[in-house]
Amino acid sequence: MKATSTSLGCVIAVAFGLSTGNGVDAQQAPIKVGVVLPLTGNPAVSGTTNQAGMKLYLDSIGNVVDGHPLDVIFADDQGGAADVGLTKARQLVESDQVQVLMGGVTSAVCYAIAPYVKQAHIPMLVTGNCAAQGLTIDPKYASPYIIRLTHNSSSVAGPTADWAYKAGLRKGILFTSDFSAGIEISDLFASAFIGRGGEIVQEIHPPRGTNDFGPFFSQLEPSADFMAVMLSGGELSFVEQFSNYVRTHKLKVIDFYGQATNGEFLPQHGSKAIGIVAVNPYTPSLATKENEVFLKAWAAKYPARVPTLEAALGYSAAEVLVGALHKVKGDLGGDAKQKAFLEAIYQTDVMTPRGPIKLDANHDIVQNMYIYEVVANPAGPVPTTKVIATYSNVSQHWDRTPQQLSSFGYGKLKGTWVGQTKDKLGTVITPPN
Repeated sequence: MKATSTSLGCVIAVAFGLSTGNGVDAQQAPIKVGVVLPLTGNPAVSGTTNQAGMKLYLDSIGNVVDGHPLDVIFADDQGGAADVGLTKARQLVESDQVQVLMGGVTSAVCYAIAPYVKQAHIPMLVTGNCAAQGLTIDPKYASPYIIRLTHNSSSVAGPTADWAYKAGLRKGILFTSDFSAGIEISDLFASAFIGRGGEIVQEIHPPRGTNDFGPFFSQLEPSADFMAVMLSGGELSFVEQFSNYVRTHKLKVIDFYGQATNGEFLPQHGSKAIGIVAVNPYTPSLATKENEVFLKAWAAKYPARVPTLEAALGYSAAEVLVGALHKVKGDLGGDAKQKAFLEAIYQTDVMTPRGPIKLDANHDIVQNMYIYEVVANPAGPVPTTKVIATYSNVSQHWDRTPQQLSSFGYGKLKGTWVGQTKDKLGTVITPPN
């Protein structure tokens, strides 16, 4: 999607029947943006959908900002591989001379790129997914150049624990893939849930890419009333097998980030997904003007594709990018202009299809978090979602102070949660009253 001339931007704007309001001038320099996403491999469904959402918004403004054509270069990190992601980021900056980096679906890629952008002094807007908790608070990764517009593990874990406890759930199983993001969300959720008086009765961490969950289901602790799930691969198999193996036990499933109940999976799940509860900063069932505009545009351009979180992340990230570029009149030349652009990003406060989004002092996302249930759709065979709780203004410090979060060993406590009690947690990981 390279918009390499202003005339192309004008043609697209006319085709959409839109006025860019940019006063397009053929002499204006292009704005060069590099986007690192998994366009092949296991997480490609996330990467390509995120790419589609981003393109949708940029096409709607003619790929031009204040007379500057947007030259957007997408690079494939080949399944979210850290070394490949870093190599592609370097190429985009050093060979393609991009002025802004975007993307990042896997935590591994985000963690790999963060030190590089700090050293290279290049803005990196995390716009793909990437819930890596340490990205904006760990000195190894945090810098003025890293800005996250997606979500983070603690902002998902806290509201999930709060909702689960208030819903009367008391005994949980951690059921997350055995990799960094899966263990991080397990640790953060477990501490928040136990801090509220709940109990973790079992930990199960299948290897990434597991497709046969039968052996794990056969070991499930019968006293549990729910399982908290986050998988990396095997989501389709999980829902199919969950329906066969576990439904009779009336075990509630809570799906972190909506991974297993992603909208693109729902047509394949059918009724087997009904009853699963998910936690996400977006669901297509949001009844807002901004979401209606997004859904209408998405349906017109991608009629065969279901809009998902990743699509909304890409679309809203493009909104934030363009809003900040407007504040510097599309000019990123020189240190002063780059600094002004970064300040404009830090001041983000915009209504998007996801709801309102802004940034905290660490340049990390503050947004709504939605608890929703997969329900039968009276209009057809594909299930839909129903929001059952909304948590507003959620940041990574929603239920933990900065000191509590930075001191907590998230991602390193696998196997320690069974038998843990509230009175043993200590002040570092106990949510405030």
